[in-house]
Amino acid sequence: MLLSLRLFFLPAGMNVLPVVVSRDSLRKIRATKREAVPQLMKPGIIAGITAIGLALLVAGVHADSLSADQAYRMGSYPEALRLWQASAADGEASAQYNAAIMLLEGPGPARDPDAAVSLLRRAVAQSYADAQFALAFLHAEGKYVAQDDARAAELYRSAAAGGHLAARYNLAMLYHQRRVRGGNAEEAARLLQAAADQGLAAAQYQLAEHHAHGEGVTQDITRANNWYRQAADQQYPPAQRRLGLMYLHGDGAPKDLDMANRWLRRAADQGDAEAQFQLATNHHVGKGIDKQPELAVQWFKEAAWQGHARAQYHLGLMYRNGHGVEQDDREAARWYRAAAERGEAKAQNNLGNLYISGEGVPQDYVLAHKWFNLAGANGNKLGIKNRDRLAGQLTSDQVAEAQLLARAWHSRHTPPAGSHASTASAMPADSKPAGDDEATASSWFSRVLGNRP
Repeated sequence: MLLSLRLFFLPAGMNVLPVVVSRDSLRKIRATKREAVPQLMKPGIIAGITAIGLALLVAGVHADSLSADQAYRMGSYPEALRLWQASAADGEASAQYNAAIMLLEGPGPARDPDAAVSLLRRAVAQSYADAQFALAFLHAEGKYVAQDDARAAELYRSAAAGGHLAARYNLAMLYHQRRVRGGNAEEAARLLQAAADQGLAAAQYQLAEHHAHGEGVTQDITRANNWYRQAADQQYPPAQRRLGLMYLHGDGAPKDLDMANRWLRRAADQGDAEAQFQLATNHHVGKGIDKQPELAVQWFKEAAWQGHARAQYHLGLMYRNGHGVEQDDREAARWYRAAAERGEAKAQNNLGNLYISGEGVPQDYVLAHKWFNLAGANGNKLGIKNRDRLAGQLTSDQVAEAQLLARAWHSRHTPPAGSHASTASAMPADSKPAGDDEATASSWFSRVLGNRP
């Protein structure tokens, strides 16, 4: 995302006239430096854990529900849904919840979000905690119902009061993001403590972050490390990555490059893009691990394919310079563009350089100016210098066209003020793509069974 620096635009005008840029002028436009890969920024905190799944074999349920459970376990999903709907009609809360989840996400062929929401509301009216959590999640996401953080918080509170594990975590995250009134850092830490004590890895990780930074609790690195370790031992990738970074930098733990790379590898193997990026960095420069450019390229690719902008940028560098891979300007341009579209300033500047030289892309000074301009607006000093030097060689019409293109790009990539996307501080500066605390699943709900063993 671009920083809030001004872009320099001229009024759009007439048709663009051809221009020839002299070799002397081009030499003044500095080429890409062969840069060292920077260290990873400290991870931040994001919201989002889903813990919705079918409540099978609930004690004291209607006889039809037991049959539904059996049908479900046998894979007879239409029959399970039919039986749960029959029990739901009789007012059984667990059946209302189960039928709703099947209508929302399956399994089985039937999908009816309106009917599902109606069933959830009926179960909520009976104070059924899983239904309270599910409906809260829908309101927080604005999926199938109106987006309403206040209503989501109200439902999470009710579910949390009933002992729902994931509701405590999600309510803490709403407080942390300042999306609702009524909570502060102390209350968020209290909710996280309760969920962490019950073994929720995401809560253990976030509680560790609170202890590490003194948010709502007394700063205590020892306690932070303990909670990081507990979450990491549950194979929670963000905690594994955090331990790796602590050992890498000696930040809260003795510096130990071997341990750092071991923890980073564990997180990377589970698909954590930030860990993959850092592991690639370490292989690239030989930090506590063998210097292997080819392996660095592999890990950069793993993160890049997840949309990790800095990994895409560095992969572009590897292709541009022929490090660990055959030199290929077209591939360099491809990855620079991917990172540039995500607001990576260095990639925007480097893509501008390729348009100047016509390497990997058709030579186009207007597009070069556009990318230099965006890089400069994103805080890249080299982009500002390159833009200004190139502008002196272009006609006013060409500069106006380039600025119009930059303005259009900026409008497409800047979310509306006040939107959740605009408050991207909810995502760590180094990574949204990996989804720090968002449970992954084949569908938009996870299969974590939240409140149930």
